[in-house]
Amino acid sequence: MSDPTPLPPDPAAVLPPPETHAPAAAPATSAPPAATSAAASAKPKVKPENPLHNLLLNVLIPVVILTNLNKDAPLPQLGPQGALIVALIFPIAYQIYDYRLRRKWNLFSLIGFISVLLTGGLGLLNLSAQVFAWKEAAVPLILGALIYFSHKGDKPLVKSLLLNPDMFDMTRIESAIEKSNSRRGYERLLWTSTLLLTASMLLSAVLNYILAMYFLHDKIPGTPEYTAAIGAQTGWGYLVVGVPSLLMMAYALFRLFKGLKTLTGLETDDLMLPR
Repeated sequence: MSDPTPLPPDPAAVLPPPETHAPAAAPATSAPPAATSAAASAKPKVKPENPLHNLLLNVLIPVVILTNLNKDAPLPQLGPQGALIVALIFPIAYQIYDYRLRRKWNLFSLIGFISVLLTGGLGLLNLSAQVFAWKEAAVPLILGALIYFSHKGDKPLVKSLLLNPDMFDMTRIESAIEKSNSRRGYERLLWTSTLLLTASMLLSAVLNYILAMYFLHDKIPGTPEYTAAIGAQTGWGYLVVGVPSLLMMAYALFRLFKGLKTLTGLETDDLMLPR
């Protein structure tokens, strides 16, 4: 009688006993990377500047004081020097307040602030109309030179003035320019915009000089008439000088928008940061 066929070994007897593991702890829940990044980069929105307050405190109130409260007479008249000092208080206070609120200098507000300081300072020094007129021309001339010569540097002013990164989605614009291989066209567009802004500043300088000489050429420094003429020149300057300059800047901005849309293929809403 033959031996019985051996039975296969019991798998349970061959395999080692299963190891006992504690249940794995669930991974800690974390915020999605995009949400974390957005939360980290979120900044409190600053209330936009009120253009009416800007116009009122930087232009209208100082002009009214300079033209109507400059007589050598009892109050409410302030005299020529008193009118200049009081008129300067409003734009100075506004610029300090605006800077404390935004913690950032607006280039045009800064230029206007310096211009007001120079206007008041020269008025108090009772300098001649010729010197005053050259001061009025010097501010836009300096700004125009800065715009022109900054183009070859790392931070062209045209980008701060027209391509403001607080308004434009520069990351998307730069990416679209690289994808479309239109870097040279983009540089030409910036150069043309620089020339237009420089021309705008030169026009402002010429008109400022002509306007100052028109109002002050026959006035004696230190007199109420001289102070009133400064007020009139300041008020008219925003119309005679400001309007043509703003039109040129608006054209430069329109041309920049049109060029960017052509180069990048983006629409206007895509060029701007979401609000």
